[in-house]
Amino acid sequence: MEADWSVALAAGDPVITVPWAAPGDDAKQCRFVDLRRNLHCIDEIEEARAKPRLRSALLLLNGVASQFWTAKCDTWNYSVVAGDEAFDPYEMDAEPHETAFGTGSYIDLLPRDAALLSSFECQERWMRTVVERLRVITARAVRVELVLRHAEVQAVSGFGVTWFVEACGATAERAEQRWNEALDLALAVTMEPRLQVRGGADGDTMAKTGE
Repeated sequence: MEADWSVALAAGDPVITVPWAAPGDDAKQCRFVDLRRNLHCIDEIEEARAKPRLRSALLLLNGVASQFWTAKCDTWNYSVVAGDEAFDPYEMDAEPHETAFGTGSYIDLLPRDAALLSSFECQERWMRTVVERLRVITARAVRVELVLRHAEVQAVSGFGVTWFVEACGATAERAEQRWNEALDLALAVTMEPRLQVRGGADGDTMAKTGE
């Protein structure tokens, strides 16, 4: 699987903000839904209603067994027929004829532990390790990227991770299928119980437990 991580902390880069709400003139009137407090609110999220795999991922990421919670998400589709630019075959590990259609998503992740919210080093180590795990998975025409960003949670400054999953295919149906599969594979690594983002006695560390 193609996978990478990056850091986007420049002044003009997006910031993960909680709570948030769409502008007043936005037709969808989207807003922050706190799934930590009530998982039954999942169907208030339009993207979750439309994409069952995304719905399942959000429920797991906000469940009691997760070290994260989610702030925001979105999904999209690409099509050269509709005038969109085709995926780069090299970046997707795909043949040129497999890049005509694409499906993608992102989820903003924040650590549950308030102390880790402020830890750039700890979250960066976690991203590196997750990407290493993903790269050994056999999966073509898909890509996962983790981006470390500034976060503002209830006016408290820190850091969070935007998790992108994209897939492409010769048809829209094949792209969707691959995205479903890639989301499941990446979620399994993200939820890996042996990979815990946490601080150690000697400072911020990413601990591997249960080995």
